[in-house]
Amino acid sequence: MSTSAQPVRLVRPEKKRRRIPIAVIMALSFGSLVFLSVGGVLALSVGANFRNTFDLLGAQSTLLIDAMEDSLRAEMGNAENAVDGIAQLYAQGEFRIDDEAMSAAVAGALAASSGIEAMLICTPDLVCRGAARSVEDNVSTGAIEHFPAKPEKSSQVRAALEQRRQVDGRQWGAFVANEFGLYAHVSVPLARDGVTQAWVIAAVELQKLSDITRELSSRFGTHAFILDGEDRVLADQRLADPDALKNGVLPLTPLATYGDPVLAAYSSRKVERQFDTRHARDIEIAEIDPSVDNASEWSGDTTYIAITRKIAGYGDEPWTLGAYFETSQISDEIERVMGSALLGLGAMAVAVIVAILLGRRLSRPIQAIAGQATRVADFNLDGVTPLPRSRVLELDNQASAFNAMLIGLRAFSTYIPRSLVAKLVRTGEIGIAEPREAVVTVMFTDIAGFTTLSERMDAAAAARLLNHHFEILCRAVDTHGGTVDKFLGDGMLAFFGAPDRLKGHPAAAVRAAAAIREELEKDNLEAAGEGRPPLHVRIGIHTGSVIVGNIGASDRVNYTIVGDTVNVSQRLQDLGKQLEPDAATAIAISGETASRLDEKFETIPAGKHRLRGRGEATEVFQLGKVATSASPRLDVHRAQAG
Repeated sequence: MSTSAQPVRLVRPEKKRRRIPIAVIMALSFGSLVFLSVGGVLALSVGANFRNTFDLLGAQSTLLIDAMEDSLRAEMGNAENAVDGIAQLYAQGEFRIDDEAMSAAVAGALAASSGIEAMLICTPDLVCRGAARSVEDNVSTGAIEHFPAKPEKSSQVRAALEQRRQVDGRQWGAFVANEFGLYAHVSVPLARDGVTQAWVIAAVELQKLSDITRELSSRFGTHAFILDGEDRVLADQRLADPDALKNGVLPLTPLATYGDPVLAAYSSRKVERQFDTRHARDIEIAEIDPSVDNASEWSGDTTYIAITRKIAGYGDEPWTLGAYFETSQISDEIERVMGSALLGLGAMAVAVIVAILLGRRLSRPIQAIAGQATRVADFNLDGVTPLPRSRVLELDNQASAFNAMLIGLRAFSTYIPRSLVAKLVRTGEIGIAEPREAVVTVMFTDIAGFTTLSERMDAAAAARLLNHHFEILCRAVDTHGGTVDKFLGDGMLAFFGAPDRLKGHPAAAVRAAAAIREELEKDNLEAAGEGRPPLHVRIGIHTGSVIVGNIGASDRVNYTIVGDTVNVSQRLQDLGKQLEPDAATAIAISGETASRLDEKFETIPAGKHRLRGRGEATEVFQLGKVATSASPRLDVHRAQAG
């Protein structure tokens, strides 16, 4: 082999590592980048929309409940202010119990305070006197009527007064009902010089609270209500109807029998946790499904959102201020958010797919280069195709450089044995091409009478004949793991056992010779039909020690063998003419080679012959039949494995 460089230095391959195709890397990289960027923006925007939607609901809920609480406290605050004022007047000595000044003070306080239906002053002996607004047809006329002192007969009022004895300061007592309606009342002791003389009581009709719920329901487009605790209706827009009592709609009715399917299912509400507590202060937001507790009476599939807040101080149990509305009032906004989310997910999926396809598209030229480079590394130049040009500058430059390299390698490979280069590359041993002593098997071939034959042919025909002949020889040598060293005129020098360390190289060389003999017999038959002259070949094979490696000058190096073994194989080739002068292929094997063969090879003793240039006679054998091998390559691999 000829080169124009220093001796080849091959590096042992690194330990095999797990590798990932560039198509996968680029597809994952582009896809992940797009997924993270687009997905992150989508998640932030959708999350922000959801938070804004629920925060807005929380803020609106707070506004509604705050308005309801403010109205309620204003209504109840009138009564508290009225009784506090009377108590202050009494403490200052402005009136006495059951005098005209007291009646005037009570009437004035009642007239000045809207929402109060009556004011009483009751003494410890349960005698009450005071004033009330006149009522006609269950409707207050606004006129003030005084009523004289009389013992209180109402059991509810007497119970409230008895309870009143146990508490100091202002107190909201139990509800009191009469033929005109249901009342809440607040009382304050009338004390002078530290001694309680009586109590002043203001009664507030709960109808006023229902008026508040009706007004807020209309303002906010919802259904407002007030519950006593969590199980009785205290105020509702239905109770604000003047004919509510006539129609049997009564306050303090249990939710289950009140006739409102939404309130009837209030106890089975599902509390929502998505709302920002900074906006929804002390407010509970829950979902109510009327079908849960009203399966037999409710045929609709509408669900509701209930917003409630508890306030204490107006009775034995905290009151629940609340309102409910259909879920569809906010579902449209949520559906818009979900629609934008689905649209964003679709866009993200398309972007990821495009990114993956783009990554795969960009990786194809690199994959093509890698595949072609692998063939170049194996010196399989016939299977390498030029790379297509690319619109990507770097890929186009790479393709141009590769194609130029391919042209140069093909021109260069004409003059070197490709199989030898491939073997040197595959071994991967450091310094494998350095000259070393090794035992190899050498094959020398020659065409008998080719000089005379070529004289009857023109140069082109002779060259074609030789090329065809050497193609048969090289194929057999390469198939059996040998290395073609050089061509010498019409002869060929090949060896087995280097550069790869083929332990069964004698058998491999002999099988290659047998294969050449078989192929030449077939080729001679074809030559007779095509008008080509038949060829008679002599082959000499000898096993021995040689110097193998890069040998030559610094600017021209051959990977070759030198030594007496080469000379012996050449002499054996010459001897073939004497041993089998009429044979199409005469194969002479040295005793050294024959001794390394097994019973699969038939060797015919040809005696000892003194070869030119050697002092001692050499034992020679002729090759007979060779047992057929299922796979020549398999034999080579087995021989390499020892």
